[in-house]
Amino acid sequence: MKEPSKVGSSVDQERDQLKGEAQQFYEAAKVKAEAGEVTEAGLLILKGLNCERRAKARGPQVLGLIRKRD
Repeated sequence: MKEPSKVGSSVDQERDQLKGEAQQFYEAAKVKAEAGEVTEAGLLILKGLNCERRAKARGPQVLGLIRKRD
């Protein structure tokens, strides 16, 4: 079993990586929008939002941590 500190840091690394990917999509979208390619820019923005959503979902889920008392 992994140590909690290593698990936490790997989750943080995954979040940071996804946030970085999102930022790259946003920058590419800006370039496309400035070039007038709004459809492509919109798709890149959606990809960036998807990365942000996945970054927020990383780590332990609250529902999995709550146990019903008998």
